[in-house]
Amino acid sequence: MRRACATQARTARSLKNSTDPPMTDRISESTTLAPTVPPGFTLLVSLSTLLVLIVVVLSAYIRLGNEGLGCADWPACFGQIGMHDTRSLAEGGPLLPPDAARSFHRVAATLLGFFVLGIAFLAVKHRKRGGPGVLLPLLVFALTVFLSVLGVVTPSPLVPAVTTGNVLGGMAMLALLWWIGQRMQPPATDITTTPGLSRWARIGPVIVTLQIALGAWTSGSFAGPSCPQLPGCVDARFSAENLARGFEPTRRLALNAQGKVQTDASMPVVHMTHRLGALITALCLAWLGLMARKAGGRLRSSGNALLTLVLLQAGLGLGGVAAGLPLWLATLHNAGAALLLLAVVNLNDLITAARNRI
Repeated sequence: MRRACATQARTARSLKNSTDPPMTDRISESTTLAPTVPPGFTLLVSLSTLLVLIVVVLSAYIRLGNEGLGCADWPACFGQIGMHDTRSLAEGGPLLPPDAARSFHRVAATLLGFFVLGIAFLAVKHRKRGGPGVLLPLLVFALTVFLSVLGVVTPSPLVPAVTTGNVLGGMAMLALLWWIGQRMQPPATDITTTPGLSRWARIGPVIVTLQIALGAWTSGSFAGPSCPQLPGCVDARFSAENLARGFEPTRRLALNAQGKVQTDASMPVVHMTHRLGALITALCLAWLGLMARKAGGRLRSSGNALLTLVLLQAGLGLGGVAAGLPLWLATLHNAGAALLLLAVVNLNDLITAARNRI
């Protein structure tokens, strides 16, 4: 009897041991469940995204103020490089003095540089452990170096290409950091898409980027006040000569004897091209937003956000012209462009993630 019981006990132990996975399997299983994002990476990306947005807005504020936008003797003082409004707030001056804006900009840009360096370091360090990938973080790092070098080598505000490069570089950094942050989020499961919506979602960031480039070129060409009327511009004469001169890639603006930027017939053409681009952009993004709303689920809220930002950006643009281009409205117009870019990148990321699950 005792021999039979012992035999049964040995059999039960052997069956139990056969059902247990090997130690290596248990280690492998626990390893696959470990988080793939390095500690602190998400925080660095979030802080860097916020800092880039702050730097982009402050850069626009400083650039537009340096061009003379909102100067005390407006509009006669426009185009006088460095003619900031130095009046106090009580005297009707700007809410944020130029010197304070430059100080905040330097601090934010310095912190951003350290944070981007940390993001790139963590991405490279964890590249073999299923981390967040190295391509996007290294692109952000490369853009940071590019913008730093561009600001040192070509600091002149008289070259529209430099202004456009600075604006596009900052916007690209913002979009890439936002995209990295989105990729670290759990994928949404309530998204259904169509081929038409997917195509428009891919086109959306391209359209917004082109319109941002047009806006930056208009600002860098000092063409903002050249069309003070709505909806058209009586001084805009579209011709091959004016278009070629206005959008010459190597153009450098000239100063007159008083130190002001010389105006010419190409500036109203540049301005009106930006307005036409704004109309096309608004119509395309409104269509994309309506398609996203129709898809339902999480795409509906993204479509609502996109439509709201389109209306807000159009209102800021029209209101700025009607009010005589006050500095604060022009700065908010730049901020609205950044938020529009984030909205289309977010929508594109949601649709791409849903398409990859199919």
